[in-house]
Amino acid sequence: MRSLADDEDVYASFDLFKYPWRLNGFRLCYLLRRCYAQGNPSTLYIKGAEYFYRRNMYIEGLDLMKRAADAGFERASYTYAMTSKLWDDDGDHFRGFSRDYVAKIGLLVRSSAGLWNWDHNDYFHKRRHVFISTVAPIFYSCPCSPLLEGHWALWDIDNRKAEDMCNRCFWIKEVGLFLRDFKASTGHPNFETWR
Repeated sequence: MRSLADDEDVYASFDLFKYPWRLNGFRLCYLLRRCYAQGNPSTLYIKGAEYFYRRNMYIEGLDLMKRAADAGFERASYTYAMTSKLWDDDGDHFRGFSRDYVAKIGLLVRSSAGLWNWDHNDYFHKRRHVFISTVAPIFYSCPCSPLLEGHWALWDIDNRKAEDMCNRCFWIKEVGLFLRDFKASTGHPNFETWR
């Protein structure tokens, strides 16, 4: 058992989202430190999301999320693409993503349980307000699909149109859901203790 715990491949491939997060103190820091040292994609993603969306370390956070996405970590691929779209208006990262894939992985990212919470930086809140005031009205005024009952707001954007909406409305809806439901802070120990 000890030799398994010392195997670097175990830490490199360990998915922190499938881990029950019941360890505390030294054992949790040790696990996070070992995973991060091995370039574990889930650790890179967690650290990147928190750096970008909570600690105002945009370049470092985006770089960590990109490294995790390049390693094939689906949550990171979605979050990196969404972040690039929101902050650089670069939607190229969504090329190759089908609507079904985006809906499935988006739901997974936005509904992550565990220690994730709503502690976002001011820049995230500003982006959300800009989106609500400038982009969301396009969704509600587009005649591509009839509007279903509900109030004009970001909070019920997922239930406002049928599945036959146009491409533009689909992506507006996905960005709206991300801004509404994404949780950026994990509550993990300070990242500097991971090293």
